[in-house]
Amino acid sequence: MSTQLAIKARIAQIKASGPVAGPNTWIGYSTITKKGKKYTYYRLMKAVLNTKKPELDNSPKSKFKDKMAKYLGSKDSQAYKDMKKAIQRRNEIQRLERKLREMEKVVSEGQSIPRTNKQPSLTTLVKELRRQIHSLQAEFRAKIESLEQELRQQLSTVQV
Repeated sequence: MSTQLAIKARIAQIKASGPVAGPNTWIGYSTITKKGKKYTYYRLMKAVLNTKKPELDNSPKSKFKDKMAKYLGSKDSQAYKDMKKAIQRRNEIQRLERKLREMEKVVSEGQSIPRTNKQPSLTTLVKELRRQIHSLQAEFRAKIESLEQELRQQLSTVQV
């Protein structure tokens, strides 16, 4: 349950960090050549229901058309950069909401939440650290004893 709260908190944090792009929006572009130079201009596009076309053609593409929602300017314009970040925020929120729905579905079905990359418990980590400490202590004792022996040997040769 704490994971769900963490996801909801992250969604709230993303929403508070700046504007979020609306659903069914994307950044489109057009390239124009003037005096041999290519200029690319960006605009915010939105999918809208096509009310003018008769419903004879039942393909999904014919039901919607794209419409310019806002002019964003060039790649260096602040409007373009802001909209790109807003779309990233929207996509991240959608990803987190999908994850949240999946978790709620698993809980509602009465199954346990599958864990991936399960971390060992704190007790296991502490035991492992203690084992490593004891191993290092034994190494240090052995090293100190060998150094003391070496020192005694050197002292005995100097006194003679």
